[in-house]
Amino acid sequence: MSWKDARQLGVFTLAAVAAMPVDRDGQRLMQRQWVQNSPVFSSAADAFNAYGSPGVFAGSAALFAAGWATGRPDVARLGLRSWEAIAVSGMVTGGIKGVAGRARPYASHGEPGDFRLMSGVHDGARQSFPSGHTTAAFAFAAAMERELRRSHPNAARWAGPSLYAAAALTGLARMHSDNHWASDVIMGAGIGTVSGLMVARFHADRPMHWIDRRFLPRAR
Repeated sequence: MSWKDARQLGVFTLAAVAAMPVDRDGQRLMQRQWVQNSPVFSSAADAFNAYGSPGVFAGSAALFAAGWATGRPDVARLGLRSWEAIAVSGMVTGGIKGVAGRARPYASHGEPGDFRLMSGVHDGARQSFPSGHTTAAFAFAAAMERELRRSHPNAARWAGPSLYAAAALTGLARMHSDNHWASDVIMGAGIGTVSGLMVARFHADRPMHWIDRRFLPRAR
């Protein structure tokens, strides 16, 4: 992790802390009857909840498999980098979830300050902070966008914004389903983004790393 990464993560952390006083308001908004009863919002929430998990995991695997099947290391690399970013960010988020022990909105309605140290280790209802779905979606977006810049710059111009937009909508979907507070989503976005950027930079600085030698196909 570079100082730039640390600063970026610090900004997201401060933003998450700043959002905590309005977490209750965010929950009330998302749980209003007209929001919950809207077929459009409900369908979109279902779609982006699935995108956050298992969607981005399946997308990474599909790209990796397609690259091997076609002998395209550039395609396989997209899948490998995004999977690495999801794995790194998931370990960080999982550790914080266990330690923080924050109750999910559905388990502690209107009480965003309900933290219980270490209770998230064994209780899924206390794994709210940060949002794992949002973390994975932003890790996927960041790693894919950076790798596309290098291998497919024309595609990166439209794919990057689209991937980040999908990640943001995943965070909103998690709030709609009453699984996360707004601050959970912001922190997950930060961890995912920084993890994706770190993975991409790590490999850019080590073009012949053993991970690539072992897992990427040779061009046909």
